[in-house]
Amino acid sequence: MVQHGAMTTPPGGGPGPPAPPGPGGGPGPPAPPGPGGGPAPALLLIAHGTREPRGAEEMAHLLRLLRQRLPAPVEAGWLEAFAEPDVATAARRLVEQGGNRVVSIPFLALGARHAKSDVPRELAHVRREHPSLTLAHGRTLGLHPTLFALARRRVDAVSRPDGRDHETLVVVASGSSDPDANGDLAKAARFLAEGSGHRWVEYAFAGVTWPTIDVVLHRVAQLGARRAVVFSWSLLAGLLEQRVALAAAGVGAETGLEIVDAGRFGPDPLVAEVIVDRYREVLEGDPRMNCDLCAYRYPLPGLERRVGAPSAGGTGERVGLGPPGLGRDLRPDPAPDLTPDPGAGTAPGPAPASPLTNR
Repeated sequence: MVQHGAMTTPPGGGPGPPAPPGPGGGPGPPAPPGPGGGPAPALLLIAHGTREPRGAEEMAHLLRLLRQRLPAPVEAGWLEAFAEPDVATAARRLVEQGGNRVVSIPFLALGARHAKSDVPRELAHVRREHPSLTLAHGRTLGLHPTLFALARRRVDAVSRPDGRDHETLVVVASGSSDPDANGDLAKAARFLAEGSGHRWVEYAFAGVTWPTIDVVLHRVAQLGARRAVVFSWSLLAGLLEQRVALAAAGVGAETGLEIVDAGRFGPDPLVAEVIVDRYREVLEGDPRMNCDLCAYRYPLPGLERRVGAPSAGGTGERVGLGPPGLGRDLRPDPAPDLTPDPGAGTAPGPAPASPLTNR
């Protein structure tokens, strides 16, 4: 049986009920002005492209949300030739609106080939066509904390927190030949489960690489799961959700597994906030390493005390999967006493056990 969860934004792309405030408490501060206090740079979103009309409608809705948040021109261009406008046309529109400084953001869920190769190629064309244009480039939406808050909301809309003992969470993406992007999906699945309370989580792909969504759903059914909640790590309507729906219908009919669709991100106000945050990073020079989801920067379930603490440690908490008292104590063991025993003689004995033995 396949069920579909409600989305904050309806599939047709129209505005749905407003999403509750995100981790930061709602919309952030307005975008900072450009250098010298001039007007804020224009925003150029660079997206994959879709043949699905709903995907284009959702992008139009997202652009409206961004124009409400940024005091600057905002346009979007598609990488694929079957979608319009292309990146060059979108950049031309920004220049026609007076934009002489542009921040480009790859509107991509994960950093695979499109982000690492196709986007730079398109931006090189823009630079050649507009040599006087000042162009600064940001990073993909990636594993942004606000996206996890939205994903959790999607899952909570179709899954009762007290009914997850026999429920499997499956997080699915399009799939890539880039191990970096595929590894990010595995991380996203685990991280989402940490917050949702699921203790059985799988990740899957719609194609290109392994494991595919049909293989994962069959595996889940064979291992005795009663219910699977599927969330698509996807931004807009497109081929991914069609493949997921097809696989879910087939496996559900064949095995009797209850498969519930938790949807995808969609053109939600929180997605607009993530884009604005990536835009601000470019302007403010936010030079982070792998810190979006750092426990010392963002309050993670059960680790809230680490926020703002020295990253060298010192919180003294116990961390584990079970109730208090069952978690492994992560505080370092006392150093072993290696002082020689004067009465032990001179014959060498066995080496002292490492404090890491049998951990």
